[in-house]
Amino acid sequence: MCRRAIRQVMMDARILFLLLFTLLQYVSSNVIVYPSPQGIRSSDKFDVSISQSGHQHQLFVYISKSDQRSKQISRTQPGRSMSWTSFAFTGAAVTVEVHAPKDFHKCLVKPSSYGYKCRRTGIKTATFTVSHNTRMMSVEFDYDYGLGVSDIVDKLFVFADPPEGSVPSPHDRNVLYYGPGIHDLHKEIVVDKDIREVYIAPGAYIRGGFQLPHGRVKFHGRGIVSNENFVRHDDSIGQSAIDFKGSSNNIFDGVTIADPSTFFYLSNGDDNVVRNARLVAAWMGNSDGIGIGDRGLVEDSFIIADDANIKMHKSHMTVRRCVLWQMQNGGVFQTGWTTAYVRNVSISNMDVIHVDYCKFKDPCTHFSSNDAVLDTFGNTRHFDISDMLFEDIRVEGSCPRVVHFVMNPAAKGTISNIKVINMSVESQPTNDPLHNEIAGTSIGGRITNWQFVNFKVGGHCISNPNQGDFRIDPHTTKDITFSCHSGSIIG
Repeated sequence: MCRRAIRQVMMDARILFLLLFTLLQYVSSNVIVYPSPQGIRSSDKFDVSISQSGHQHQLFVYISKSDQRSKQISRTQPGRSMSWTSFAFTGAAVTVEVHAPKDFHKCLVKPSSYGYKCRRTGIKTATFTVSHNTRMMSVEFDYDYGLGVSDIVDKLFVFADPPEGSVPSPHDRNVLYYGPGIHDLHKEIVVDKDIREVYIAPGAYIRGGFQLPHGRVKFHGRGIVSNENFVRHDDSIGQSAIDFKGSSNNIFDGVTIADPSTFFYLSNGDDNVVRNARLVAAWMGNSDGIGIGDRGLVEDSFIIADDANIKMHKSHMTVRRCVLWQMQNGGVFQTGWTTAYVRNVSISNMDVIHVDYCKFKDPCTHFSSNDAVLDTFGNTRHFDISDMLFEDIRVEGSCPRVVHFVMNPAAKGTISNIKVINMSVESQPTNDPLHNEIAGTSIGGRITNWQFVNFKVGGHCISNPNQGDFRIDPHTTKDITFSCHSGSIIG
């Protein structure tokens, strides 16, 4: 073999070794640890590490603080923070260790439905075990539980991802590829029609936003898109940090959106998918979560919103296995605002881990008609909504109002055939002027055929409206029923 060929073989072997060495820094056993972006400061509130099968890894913890947003809008409280971190794994369970800024006696991992127990294992140290991926967790400490009118000052989210699927080549001309590091777009860019994939790599941190009006685009990765450098309702961002406009057949998978200047995500076209998304740092009103078009699918996602969390404005939507946190403003599952024609919506297996309507209100005797877990609101003049299913919805903590379906007095039309099956609310105050309400209008707005089956408050199944603190207008509603069943429910 000639010397040139030998040198080439040695060079190829050296490159292969370097690639394998770099990969092994981030992949050990069945854990994938994402790289940290240079130039982004890690959280000064929490440190997080993980271990699996004896291999321990330090995670990079991101942080967003409310102080800058509190200068732009008076309702935003200063001195708050949200920290978050993520990793991917398969196989054996992963142990998570959190170092908190203060010592504590007890800690919690929410949602409670995961069954993960948090333990104090040392000074300022909490430990819990994650047995499955696709888990989105809030870790909470007894010095900062956010009880009463106080909120949780320093929030921490830990996201356990499934491994990524296919990763595109950065040299593919049909791919808009952002590698690790900071990328300042300075605006919301319009993605060219020839682009079939937008990839935000682990460790990529985008300051800006994206419009994708052409359709059939996969927007994916494990990086972050942030609006932190843009003021509220910034003209250079537009209506949403990620906006697919009216385009169809798009996929949004795995990317985190942080600190939106207005909405987090919109896609008003048909047949769009949101999967494994993380929407965090909603500091201002109008931080709506997800609006999606006909036949839209939203699954396995985490959303903290300070306005409508899930918009039910289109037909044949499916939303499942999400973890939601509602700040002080907006409905968790919301219809209304526009002329409402909606059919066949399915919302199932959802965890609402906090409802913060009463935070900073003492006493909490009133708030917006926009605020309820199941909600209709806005200037809607005609309703034609039917066939909605809410099943296996779990609301943790105290929720001052669960249902507020009250039509605008100028509205006509119907909201009918709504099933609420196996919905549980940990607690709801009954000695206040706030109530669950269902009402149509005197000019022809009607709400009919609602079934509440195994609707529980405080562990007690509600078998009539009074037990559930409902105010139901007898003149504009019909066939609103409550029942309790054991065993499986059919129909």
